[in-house]
Amino acid sequence: MTTEGKVILITGTSSGVGLHTALELAAGGHHVYATMRNPERAGVLRQLAEEHGVTVHVRTLDVQQDDSVRACVQGIVAETGRLDVLVNNAGAGLVRATEQASDEDVQQVLDLNLLGVIRCVRAVLPVMRSAGHGQIVNVTSVGGLVGQPLNDLYCAAKFAVEGLSESLASYLEPYFGIRVQVVEPGAIATNFLSTVLAGLEESPGPLDEVYRPVLDDYLAPMVTLMEQARAGGGPVAVGQTPQEVAQVIARVVSGEITAFRTRTSASGEAFTALKTSGDPTGDALLTLVRQRFLNR
Repeated sequence: MTTEGKVILITGTSSGVGLHTALELAAGGHHVYATMRNPERAGVLRQLAEEHGVTVHVRTLDVQQDDSVRACVQGIVAETGRLDVLVNNAGAGLVRATEQASDEDVQQVLDLNLLGVIRCVRAVLPVMRSAGHGQIVNVTSVGGLVGQPLNDLYCAAKFAVEGLSESLASYLEPYFGIRVQVVEPGAIATNFLSTVLAGLEESPGPLDEVYRPVLDDYLAPMVTLMEQARAGGGPVAVGQTPQEVAQVIARVVSGEITAFRTRTSASGEAFTALKTSGDPTGDALLTLVRQRFLNR
């Protein structure tokens, strides 16, 4: 394989942000390994890659399985001799109050959104340390900065990934040349509302009626937008498109954006301003932590 371009592993690329990040980075001349739990779902990615005239290498990787993560990373390194960038994108939300959630709900959300990130980081670090350089980009959410109603468990996982990333960034770059960065999308234009409602119908919680007023108020703005769109015959536009988020991730990977923490939209900046106004990029805090604990 040619040494031009970076060798990049992206998780969760069967749809949405991950899919478009794979296409965006492949178009930038990088060697993109687009991973997903079930490669049979790669049809859309393969079709779009062909239409765009780019190459993506689809691989199996289940972030919830240690063996799957290790095997994928080892396979890429065996094929290319290196691994320059990890983009931790795989994840999923859960709209359900903590009291409603089953043990399985809790385990699934934390395993997928937090432990999956940890598994992938642990798998790539030996490769990157040996090379003396690397980059880890963790796609979190504004929900990793601001807790939101009925997103209790999802926000808990994303808050944890933010803390994990801050801690890793404090020492991996100054000691090993591995940069850790966080990308924080806000609302993304997807079929979120229909997915939430379908999920509640498929697996109703024991306290659905108790929490229904909270859910109704939470979903009301989206329902209004859908009704307006139907009345006008237009599409429902809530938040950024996955392509727009992918473009920001590509700028982080390319080095155009060097900040530790990056929101992907003006609305995300406004939503998190009370939390981030003192240090929007997180760079000042990293500097302070390195000085205080590591004398760096």
